[in-house]
Amino acid sequence: MIGLAVDIFISQKRTDPMLKTCVATVGLIGLLVLCWAGDRPPASDPKIERGKYLIDKVALCGDCHTPHDEQGEPIAGQKLQGAALAFEPTVPVPIWAATAPGIAGLPRLSAGDAVALLSTGETTKGIRSRPPMPAYRLTRQDAEAVVSYLRSLPAGADKKAGKGTTSVEPPNR
Repeated sequence: MIGLAVDIFISQKRTDPMLKTCVATVGLIGLLVLCWAGDRPPASDPKIERGKYLIDKVALCGDCHTPHDEQGEPIAGQKLQGAALAFEPTVPVPIWAATAPGIAGLPRLSAGDAVALLSTGETTKGIRSRPPMPAYRLTRQDAEAVVSYLRSLPAGADKKAGKGTTSVEPPNR
């Protein structure tokens, strides 16, 4: 719209005050439209927003699943991409997971397995979380919201299970 008004103004090669006023008005309207559109928050999915709230404010998943710098601050751009745990058990725990896997994009579990794990403590195949991952008992609705949020995030480099990095373990092993 602004470009068309400028093109008309330039092609006329006139200094007609009325034309200048018209071009300025069209330009101002275009700027107002751009500013108005920029102020609007992006459309969001309530389910994803609920999952983000649960991840960031309730379960605090980033404490383990996000790498932190020397000051203990999350490293920008690596949210929920997986990290070595900064703590160990005080007594031996044979299946302790020393690394929290990346959960952004939810690369290791199907949506059904993730919902089951978050709502019952084990996947549909009977696989449980390894300590220190809590055996959550979320409502199905909250578990689905968490999965929706995690699926909305881009998966990082930690897409495949590596040695000592999986947070789920078959039962009795």
